[in-house]
Amino acid sequence: WLTIAENNLKTANILTKSEELVSDSICFHCQQAVEKYLKAFLVFHQKDFRKTHIIAELLKLCIDIDDSFSALKDLNIQSLSIYAIEIRYPDDFYIPTIEEAKEAISLAEKTKEFVVDRLKEKGLEL
Repeated sequence: WLTIAENNLKTANILTKSEELVSDSICFHCQQAVEKYLKAFLVFHQKDFRKTHIIAELLKLCIDIDDSFSALKDLNIQSLSIYAIEIRYPDDFYIPTIEEAKEAISLAEKTKEFVVDRLKEKGLEL
């Protein structure tokens, strides 16, 4: 899960350096990274979760294990869920702004740092 999360975040960062900024793809990869960082934490704690892209649902499971994850809720990482499915299909498609893409990168980076720190605290060597 961590490797895939890292790859999603790397992809989002690479896309920010593109001559033509593809903000919807950046936001999608940020959502995917956050989702997978949370799933990595849940897997580490052997907590089952259903197949979902809904960050709020995954975050609640993480909070149930470690209340400090409420800090991520306060950052509103759950707002990234819209980029998983909704904007990828013609009915609800829109192009996020550059500001939205920058915020998505920021939230993904903060989530990465937070989750990795918690995993290291639990003894996982990264």
